[in-house]
Amino acid sequence: MIHGLGGTRHDFGSLDKQLAQSGYDVFVPSLPGHGSRPDQLCGVNLRDYMRLLSRTYRELSTRYARVDIAGISMGALLALMLAARERIANGQLILLSPPVFLDGWSMSRINPLRYILYCIPGLRTSFRVPESEPFGIKNMRIRDLIRRHLQKNSGVHYQYVPLSAIAQVDWLRFAVKRMLHRVTCPTLVVHSEEDEITSIRSAEFLCQRLGTADVTLVRLTDSYHMITLDNEREKVSQSTLAFVQRPLLPSRTPRLVEQNQARGWNFFNHGLAGSKPR
Repeated sequence: MIHGLGGTRHDFGSLDKQLAQSGYDVFVPSLPGHGSRPDQLCGVNLRDYMRLLSRTYRELSTRYARVDIAGISMGALLALMLAARERIANGQLILLSPPVFLDGWSMSRINPLRYILYCIPGLRTSFRVPESEPFGIKNMRIRDLIRRHLQKNSGVHYQYVPLSAIAQVDWLRFAVKRMLHRVTCPTLVVHSEEDEITSIRSAEFLCQRLGTADVTLVRLTDSYHMITLDNEREKVSQSTLAFVQRPLLPSRTPRLVEQNQARGWNFFNHGLAGSKPR
């Protein structure tokens, strides 16, 4: 299970515990730069994330006949990239609030100006992006609880992330779109129609572009971005448990993809600094 940017295993609420109680071995690695201080993210890039995740996946694949991968928010994008790079066939994919597009209702119209800021020397590491209301939570009681945790700096989630970390998410979004045809394992997508960060368009885009026809979309209607903590968290847990309990059937015939998508893109042979994703 892969947590989000600035997050920890607490991003999943009780989902990891429910999976463990159902008899599954659960692993939630802490991503590089996380679980310490926000400034630790300044020196972290996608290669660091993927190096850890690929190593963890390969180790688990030698111990288990089946390895399912789940991710929330940025973790969902990392799960997609991992599935594409490793050509996963011995497991399933669970994507919770995948932010393929940053087009939710809370996103400012000036948000695209961040691409200009990426190009200003020194600003990527010195500029701080604070965690702000509504913290991905529609439920007011839970939102107040998260606010108190952030004020106390309890370690549940970073109070801010450097701009450089947001830049890595943008590059990740850019790269994942060009790798979707390589994801051929059964996939569950759970997304809220009220997500303030990324609209339901992201989920619909994935359902149309993944390289498998075995895609299940669960639409939520009473949650914001952090669906594992919000009003419909039980529905998220139930959908996830039902999905992982399915027997893993032989892969169906991969879905045909458009020629320009099938060409793919070798993200790790390109630079990460400076220019705007096209």
